[in-house]
This record gives sequence, structure tokens and C-alpha cells, in this order.
Amino acid sequence: MMTATPRDTTSAATAPASPFGRGGIVGLVLLHFGVSAWIGYGAVAKTLDLNPMLLPPPILRSLTAVAQSIEGDQVAFLTNALRFIVGVEVFLAVAILLSARYARFLAIGILSLFCVILLYAMGETAVKDGPAAALTGSCGCFGEKGLPASVMFAVDAALLASAIFLVPKGRKGPFLPLIPAAVLGVAVAVLAPSRTVTIDPNAVVIEDDSWPDAPAAYEPIYLPRWKELVGSQLRDQPWALAINRPVPEGLEVGEWIVTFSRPDCDRCQEFYRTHFASPRPERILKVSVPSSGGKPLPMPCEGCEVREFYTPPAGSGARAPEYMMQTPWALRLKDGVIVALCRDVDDPAQIAALFGTTAPAAEPPATPASPTDGTPAENPTTPPAAPPAAQTTPPSPPTQPEQPRRWPGLPQSVEAMYLPDFPSMVGQRFDEIPFARLMTGRIPRDILSGRWVVIYYRENCEHCHILLGTYFTGKLPVRTLTVSIPDVEPEYDNPCDECVKLSLAKGPNYIVGSPIILAIKDGVVECVVENADDIPALEACLGFGTEGR
Repeated sequence: MMTATPRDTTSAATAPASPFGRGGIVGLVLLHFGVSAWIGYGAVAKTLDLNPMLLPPPILRSLTAVAQSIEGDQVAFLTNALRFIVGVEVFLAVAILLSARYARFLAIGILSLFCVILLYAMGETAVKDGPAAALTGSCGCFGEKGLPASVMFAVDAALLASAIFLVPKGRKGPFLPLIPAAVLGVAVAVLAPSRTVTIDPNAVVIEDDSWPDAPAAYEPIYLPRWKELVGSQLRDQPWALAINRPVPEGLEVGEWIVTFSRPDCDRCQEFYRTHFASPRPERILKVSVPSSGGKPLPMPCEGCEVREFYTPPAGSGARAPEYMMQTPWALRLKDGVIVALCRDVDDPAQIAALFGTTAPAAEPPATPASPTDGTPAENPTTPPAAPPAAQTTPPSPPTQPEQPRRWPGLPQSVEAMYLPDFPSMVGQRFDEIPFARLMTGRIPRDILSGRWVVIYYRENCEHCHILLGTYFTGKLPVRTLTVSIPDVEPEYDNPCDECVKLSLAKGPNYIVGSPIILAIKDGVVECVVENADDIPALEACLGFGTEGR
């Protein structure tokens, strides 16, 4: 009788399960590969660019504040701080990948820190710009780098939850994996190559200093816009371009007085006799306006450069333009800018503004001359004048006008990163600040003359767009430069039609919040506003509605 062989009752259903379970396996995969890859991605991005703008705004502001509070190389401090952060992230990514014992602890710690920082950043944005802005991204004030904060928070929170709830606790393992992680982190922090930046030297065009050519066709009537003259460039006036060439050399250098008179105007003759019969410290340009054919009168103008308004050649058959201006009148130039206007030569206030002093008194009447036959004059009213004393010292040579500064263009060497300390610029010459010289485009020839407002902005910055739309549309009372920071994709059009529109050179990393507002006068920084929401400070710096521009 055959004996039955005992059957193996063990089945796959009762086989020993994985000690971690399905959830544990998912948690371990997310921990060792997901968290490690996520942190490693951030480290690689920062290493390739070494751009602090990749940091969350609260961290960036904190590091920037520390850098600007210390003495020494602030850019070097910020660069080394970023290298340290990169090294820590590399260490964490490798340690979480290789270590069984410490991976969960390190992941929970770093992801919790990430979540707190991102929550703080989103809270700031929500308070300032509303909840929608907090979820969709930043206002663009710090550039456009990385993913929106809400997306990064969602990823960090999901990985943090998996590390807390899915990864088994109390795993054992050696300390050894932390050693290569630390070595690699230090190596990347120290050896990551510094960025080298080159920019196109042809990206800057400085407007020509030469006087404009004569117009191709002269206008039939020239009438100055009197109310708009003061503060404007003489070269920008159509009637000024009708002055015959060549204009005097250096007309847009230093102090000039430009007079306008007709050759048969007796009031003009009196004006010249009173104010220009002896040399003046300013250079003088005497412009003759075509007359109606009266008898020319002598117009004493000591040391004057003499020019005429255009009239067509005799016999050409062309009709001469009508110069609708009552003579005499005059204006004062400083480096080509009209700084004073005198339309009424009998008004002491206008004369004082023209000459920069009180109006000179008229000369006393001359003493009656003796008869020509050599006999003394009867009843003389004044004693005879004493002979002039001998001159013992030669007169001082005339002072040459100081040459106005030209914009120097791009600096010879360009840094990979710029961290400008804007408040410290007040009182400095704008053309001597390395950051300021990074402007590209067509630089106005008179950028260092008169008063200018300079606005650094980003083309995706909502705050910048609001500022420009509020203060810089329509007719501008002050000449204005807008300088875009080229680290974003354009989102808003610049609404300032009268602004000179420039850009910073592409290539360097600009650690700059936006908008930043500066005012400069004759090339010197007058004021800086970093917080455009401070309306009193902003409007005081802009100076709209005030004189002296």
C-alpha cells in the first residue's frame, strides 16, 4: 500500500513579505532618488550659473544685507556664500543617496527648512501683492529665475511628507557614506569655475558732439516756443539750426550768451552799447536776424562771434524764412543747455538772470569835450581826469572754459556679478560708478549736463510698470532714462514715450531689486530711492514741479 507524500502547504500568499511593505519601498525610492535628485538639481543649477538670484528672496535679501554691512569685497562675500550653499546642497544630495542611517533625518531637516523659507516668501508676496501673486510667482522685482515658489513648495512638501510617513524609522547603517559626500561637497564649492563675462563693445553708441547739419529744407516760419526754452538743448530748436554754418567751435562747452538782433534796430544798438561794449567773461555769439532793409547801425560787441540766420542766395528766387522774434533778445547757455532767457532787455530781473548777476547800471554821460580850437571849455562841471596809472602787472589771460565730460562708455573690464550699493552713490559722479557705466544703447550726449532721472527696472516687474505708468507718461518735466535689467522675458511694455530707453549689458548677474530711482544733476547723483512705495521720498527725489532742472 502506497503511502502518500506529505504536500507542501506553503504558498506564495504566506511567503515572508518585504520588511518595509509597499509604502516603505515607495518612501525609500522617493527618499534616496527623489529627494537626492531634487536637491541635486538645485545644486547643479547654482553651480553652473553661480547666480545668487537663484536663491529664495528672503535668503538673498539677508545675504545682500550682510554683504553691504561689511567692509571689503562685497561681491566676493556673496560669491563665497553661494559656493558654501552649493557645497552643502551637494553634500546633502550625495549623503541622502548613499546613507541608510542618516538619509531620513537629513531629508526631513532640509525639506522642512525649504518649506519654511518658501512659506515666508509666499506670505510676503501675498501681503504685498495678493494671494494670486503668491501662488503664480514673484512680482519680477528680483528677476525670473527658477520655478514659482508655490510649485517648489508643493514638491518640497510632498517629499517631506513621504520622508516622515513612508520611510521606515530606525534604519541602521555605517557612518562611512557621509565622508565621500562631504569631500564631494567641499570639492564642488571650491572648484566650481567662476563665470567669465564678455560684452559687445559696440553695444554703446554715444551721440555725436558735433553741431547738427543744416536742415535739408528750411521752414517758411520760425517762431520759438518761448515757454519751453529754458532747460532744453539749443541744438533741439529748429530755429537754432537755421543759424549759418560753421557755428563757433565749443558752442556747447561752458558758458555762452547768445544774442539776437536786427542790423537796423536802434534798441538793439543800445542793448549792445550798454552790455557788450567791453569784454565779458562768457563767450558771446551775436546772431543777426534779417532786417526789412533799413539803414544798418553799428552794434558794438567786443569779442563776439558773429553769425546770421539763413537767407537764400541772391538771384535764387527762393523765399527767405520769416523769423518771428522781436529783437533784441538773448539767452544763456551752459554746456549747450538753455539756462536763462531774456526777452525784455529793459527788465532788470531778466537781465540779472541772463548775466547771472544784478543788471549793470548804465554808464554816466561823458564829460563835455573841449572846443576843437584848443581853448578851455567854459564853466567846466568836472575836474580834468587824472592820467591813467602805469600798469605794473600784465592782465591775466582769459580762463578757458572747462570741457564738459563725455560719457566714458563701457568699463574696460566687466565683473561676473554686480551688487550695487545705491545709497552710497549719493554725491558721486554717475560716470565714475562702474555699475552705471554698464548701460548699453544710444547714450544721450548731454547725459552729464542738467538734471536727469534714471530708473532701473525689469520688463516683467509689475511694480515697475505701475511706477512708469503713474509718473512717466505724457510730457515729462525732467529728462528721463529707463534702464532695463536684462535677466527676464519682457511682459510689460514701457509706457514712457519720452524716455531714453537703454539696457544694462547682457552677461553679468545683477543682484538688484527693482525699480530703483536715481536723480542726477550735472553728472552727480543727487538722491536714490530703493522703495518706490515711499511716495514722499520718491516725489522729493523726482522733483517734478520744481525749478532747477
